Amino acid sequence: MRQGFLFLLLALVLGLAIIALPHPSRWLAAHLTAFLTGLILVVIALAWNELRLTNGQRTLAYATGLVAAYGGLVGNAFGAITDLPGPASNPGVAPPMPQAGVFYAILAIIVPSLFVSFGLVLYGMRGAATER
Repeated sequence: MRQGFLFLLLALVLGLAIIALPHPSRWLAAHLTAFLTGLILVVIALAWNELRLTNGQRTLAYATGLVAAYGGLVGNAFGAITDLPGPASNPGVAPPMPQAGVFYAILAIIVPSLFVSFGLVLYGMRGAATER
């Protein structure tokens, strides 16, 4: 749960970046994404003890969830710093290759981590919780 509230605090700090740094629309996207990530982390933390997962599965879900969350934060900050054009923010504009390569490498870490963590959380929601 601490990680979720830390993310909510980081989201508030990113709100200051909107007014203080260049490319405010990119920082706004990072700000909103950090808020949503923080809320998701808090909700998962509330359900954590009810998940039917082994200790190894719990460790993997926790680690990959945090890798995906912080990787997303790094990816958003990188996109805001470099003003990287995206398919929704600048349709039809090709991103410059050095920055795009770094961003795609970050995505290559985020996407599998996200699928593993959410997959394990969903898998752990099956049936009733076991007694501990």
